[in-house]
Amino acid sequence: MRIKKLAAVMTAAALAASLAACGSKGNQSDGAKDGASSNGDGADSGVIEIKLPTFMAGENVGAVFFLPEVERFNAKYEGKYKITIEEVPQAGYADKIKQLAQQNQLPVLVHAPGSGGIDAQWFKQVVLDNDMAYDLSAYAEKNPDVSGRWLEESVDFCTVDGKLICKPLSVLKPVGLYYNSTMYSADKDIRDMTIDEFMQSLGDNKLAFQTAENGWTSALMLSALIANEDGGIELLNSSAADKLWDYNDPAFVNGVTKLQKMLQENASSNTVGAAYADAANAFMSKSAAIICNGSWMASEFAEGADDKWSNEFNGADVKATIYPGNIALANPRTYGEFWVSNSASDAEKEAAEAFLAFRDSQEEIEALLLAEGGTAPKITYSDAFQEELKKEPILFQLSESMNENTKYCVALGDVFPSSVADTEFGKLLPKLIDGTLTPEEFCQELTKKAEEAKQ
Repeated sequence: MRIKKLAAVMTAAALAASLAACGSKGNQSDGAKDGASSNGDGADSGVIEIKLPTFMAGENVGAVFFLPEVERFNAKYEGKYKITIEEVPQAGYADKIKQLAQQNQLPVLVHAPGSGGIDAQWFKQVVLDNDMAYDLSAYAEKNPDVSGRWLEESVDFCTVDGKLICKPLSVLKPVGLYYNSTMYSADKDIRDMTIDEFMQSLGDNKLAFQTAENGWTSALMLSALIANEDGGIELLNSSAADKLWDYNDPAFVNGVTKLQKMLQENASSNTVGAAYADAANAFMSKSAAIICNGSWMASEFAEGADDKWSNEFNGADVKATIYPGNIALANPRTYGEFWVSNSASDAEKEAAEAFLAFRDSQEEIEALLLAEGGTAPKITYSDAFQEELKKEPILFQLSESMNENTKYCVALGDVFPSSVADTEFGKLLPKLIDGTLTPEEFCQELTKKAEEAKQ
C-alpha cells in the first residue's frame, strides 16, 4: 500500500474540541444487560445507553484523546445515545472480556484483538467460532462516506467468511524513533543510512532499551534490524495474519546478532529490568540519546510536559525520523479498533454504529492525528488541519522522513504469539546481553517458547 506522506503528533485537546462536530438530538430505545448497557436509574428515558468497559481511561495514555471523544459523542447525541465509561486496568481487560464472553454477557463494544491483551487466537476460537461478533457489512454499505475512509488492507483482514467482524482502521500510525540533537548528530538522516552506517554513527551514544514488560523499545529496534535483512520485510509482513512461530530464519538471526551488539555497546545503563517508563525516563533525562517509539510520544516533548524532564533535557531538542533503510513500522492488516457483540439488542447496535461512524468522521480523524499522530490515507485533509500541522516541528520532521520510497513493515508485536510478545521476548533479552545466549541460541529458545504457546 502506498501510504500518504504524513505522521503527526501533538497534544490537541482544545483543538479536538474545535474540530469535532456537536449538536443533534433524537429518539431512542431500551436498556440492557449487566456489562453491556443500561439506562442509568432504570427509568425509560428514551436514551440508548451503552456501558463501555475500556482500558483507555484513567492514567492510560489512550485516555487523553479517547475520553474527551466519548464526551463529544455524548454531547452530539444528547437525548438519543449515551456511552458510559467503565475503567478497566489494561492488565486485566482481556481476562474481563473472556469472563464476560463465557457468561454470555459481552459488552456492546469491545476492543479489537491486538489491543488490551486480547489475542487473535482466542478471538478466532471463541468469538468467531461461536458467532459472537456482529456483522458490520450492512452498516458499511449504508454508510459509504464512513467505510470509504477505511484502509483496504484492514477491510480485507476484518472480513472473515464474508462477514465484516471488526471496524477496520482508518488511521495508520507508523512507528519510528526520536533522538536528542544535542547528544546525537550525523552527516545524513538516519532514514538514509544503512544499518551498518547507523550503528557506526552511534559512537558512545546510548539507546533507551528495555527488557521488562514486553521489551517494547527493544522489540521495535529488532523489527527494524530484521526488516533491513534480505527477505526480512517479507518474513515479517507475511506472518502478520497467522503469526511467526519459527525464529531461526537467517534474517531473524542476523537481526538478533546486530541487536546483541547494540545492547552490549549502546544500551542505556538501566536497560536490564527496565519497563517502558524507565526507558522513557532514560531518554528524557539524557541518559540515552535515542528511543524507538510511536508518534504518540511526541506530546511528551511539548511545552508543558517539562515535569517529566530532568538533567537539562529539553523537548525542543528532540528530532524525529524513521529507521535506517527508509523503513517505517506499520501494519494495516489488523482487526481494526472495535467489534460489536452479536448479543446486543438492535438499539444497542444502532448506538454502537453511531459511535463508530462518529469516530471515523473527518473531524475526529483529524483530531486524532493531531493528538496521537499517524496518517489517514483515504481522506483529504482540511485547511484547518493543515494549518495546525505546521505549528509543531516534530510533525513535519516525521512527515518529511517518509517518502514514496519508504518501505512499511509490521513490528514483532504483530507477529509474535501473545505470550512471546508480552513476556518471553523480554525475559530472554538479559541472557542475550550478558552472552549467556548466542544470537542463534536466543532464536532457538524463542522458537521453543512459541511452540509451547501452541499447546
